[in-house]
Amino acid sequence: MGMNVIPLKDLTPDETRSFTLDLLKTMDPNDPQNDKSHGQLVIELTYKPFKEGDSEIDTSDGTDVIEKAPEGTQAGGGLLVVAVHEAQDLEGKHHTNPPLYGDSEIEAWKLN
Repeated sequence: MGMNVIPLKDLTPDETRSFTLDLLKTMDPNDPQNDKSHGQLVIELTYKPFKEGDSEIDTSDGTDVIEKAPEGTQAGGGLLVVAVHEAQDLEGKHHTNPPLYGDSEIEAWKLN
């Protein structure tokens, strides 16, 4: 599997943006392993910053984990919504090109 990075500062709050990402083996731009294709993802990202009063999170069911944000993270945090619309030429440890079910797979991460 490959990787790529989209800095959160490149996202406008509450605005959905589409990206086509060429996946890399490493984040080193001079690494010759990046010359080989490691797949491609078509995704949509939406960053939703927390507003005043949004900080109350119900953790009574034990499914939510609240951790301290990394140093330098903007105050307030937010939610990152990721919709994967297409994945091509992916290779995994156990599967090659597993299908995406439905129109998209949606993941959300709390950024705090």
